[in-house]
Amino acid sequence: MTHKRQRDKPLILMLDDNPVNLEELAGLVDEAGFDVLRAETGEVALVQAVAQLPDLILLDVMMPGMDGFTVCQTLKTIPTTRDIPVLFMTALADTADKLKGFQVGAVDYITKPFQYEEVLARVQTHLTLQKLKLELQEKEQRLSRIFENAMDAILTLDEAGRITLFNAAAEQMFRCKAADNIGRAVDRFLSPELYKTLTNFRNGVPAEQAIWVSEGMSAVRADESTFPIEATISRVEAIGQKLYILILRDINERKARQQAEAECNTLRGINLYLQEEVLASRDGEELIGNSPALHQAMDLVRQVADTDATVLITGETGTGKELIARAIHNLSARKDKTLVKLNCATIPENLAESELFGHEKGSFTGAIARKLGRFELANGGTLFLDEIGELPLEMQAKLLRVLQEGEFERVGGTQTLTCDVRVIAATHRDLAQFSQQGKFRADLYYRLNVFPINLPPLRERKEDVPFLVKHFIDKYAAKFGKKIQSIPERMMADLQSYFWPGNIRELQHIIERAVILTKGSQLAAVDCVNVMGAGAPTAAPIVTLDEAERAHILKALEATSWRIAGNQGAAKILGVPSTTLRSRMEKLGISKPV
Repeated sequence: MTHKRQRDKPLILMLDDNPVNLEELAGLVDEAGFDVLRAETGEVALVQAVAQLPDLILLDVMMPGMDGFTVCQTLKTIPTTRDIPVLFMTALADTADKLKGFQVGAVDYITKPFQYEEVLARVQTHLTLQKLKLELQEKEQRLSRIFENAMDAILTLDEAGRITLFNAAAEQMFRCKAADNIGRAVDRFLSPELYKTLTNFRNGVPAEQAIWVSEGMSAVRADESTFPIEATISRVEAIGQKLYILILRDINERKARQQAEAECNTLRGINLYLQEEVLASRDGEELIGNSPALHQAMDLVRQVADTDATVLITGETGTGKELIARAIHNLSARKDKTLVKLNCATIPENLAESELFGHEKGSFTGAIARKLGRFELANGGTLFLDEIGELPLEMQAKLLRVLQEGEFERVGGTQTLTCDVRVIAATHRDLAQFSQQGKFRADLYYRLNVFPINLPPLRERKEDVPFLVKHFIDKYAAKFGKKIQSIPERMMADLQSYFWPGNIRELQHIIERAVILTKGSQLAAVDCVNVMGAGAPTAAPIVTLDEAERAHILKALEATSWRIAGNQGAAKILGVPSTTLRSRMEKLGISKPV
């Protein structure tokens, strides 16, 4: 209500042309705990009413100039004052005058001479009624907002089944205006089965206050098209009448909304994956060095980048195969698209197909939403399949089909999808030997080996070690807030003489450790490399059986990228069950490095 204001006490406006009566009545009302405004003319009363918006107005009827009837009639034409209750104070006994007062908008009258108890009782009664009226209006407005903003269609019906309320969602659902349907029978919007259910409920079957109508019923739009619904029907008592509330939800829209939410979640996952890929590409080390072996590899990169040829990158672990893949992508016409990667050694065999090709909702336990595979994510761009030699044989056949035909299906799906993806694969395995042994499909090997690039190990490009050392020192000094200006000559000589079985990755970790230990401007010397000279490692000393077994298991695990089970796992190579290998690993204290 526009005239309601927050006050400590109700405010009453009094209009009377007799100052004595006005003062006497004002004193009485003031003593009763009300605030009072006084006016002796109708014009003054109107000004005060508009400015102060009192809670109640007492008007004298017979006054010179503008009389009480005219004041009341004028108040009812002003939006901010029309709902303020008006009581007439009159000595007139004529019934026609009293009726005129009600006709111009008064709610009651007080007869002069005043009986003060009656005045206070009537004032208090109408203030209470006004308060209750305002509270009811606020509740109705709140309920109306709830009805109008509800996502489900809400219809209220009278006892005869006529529509008394038709909210905005119902307008959208049935594609018609509420104004055209208020007062009309509801059966035009319900299928015969649903209308029968409603009729039985109105007749008391069942006797509950509300029932749930699950899937299987339908409703009818204004254009007579039907659609499946789920609904609740309830009954309420209001002012001695029964009302029925029908809440309807379009099942097709609900399912479409759920599908849209699932797609949105999928897109969020894609966005998160792409953000991680962007960060990874920025954090990846550049190809550092000036050796002939590195120059030869980079020449091959530049030659193949502008084509869509499949590339197979080979080399020992830690030589930078992913960096070569990124370099090919960044120099290609696909550089503005995404480089998506998948490490085939880290995915479980039963999830490999889903990771590559995606899956449909419900295709297997845990598939709560559709998921896009790496080929869909990389459409138009490049897919880097790292450690391709670890891909299960069953998946190799499906990968070959995509490479040859550019077609695939999601797990659990029937639609054949096409993609435009440039594939770059990498492995530390000898795939030619693997194919001869039946561990890798020969046809897939030949399909991948269109353009091979071999990365030499770090021991074959010793001249690049100083460049890499400086690069890693600069990186980690900035990361840990240190300023390192030099490196001990002996340490540099050791680094260049070392055999580097872990290649560039091992060098990177050694430099990171040295930077952490550095306290001054010179890189701290770390006793973590064994100088091997120019040749291969010297013969190892004799060790215990447990030590020998531990070293042998570690070698198998490193060769399989710590994959234990499966045809390409360490257990298979060692010729023992995976459970036995896990048991021996636990006994010997072997765990995968973080």
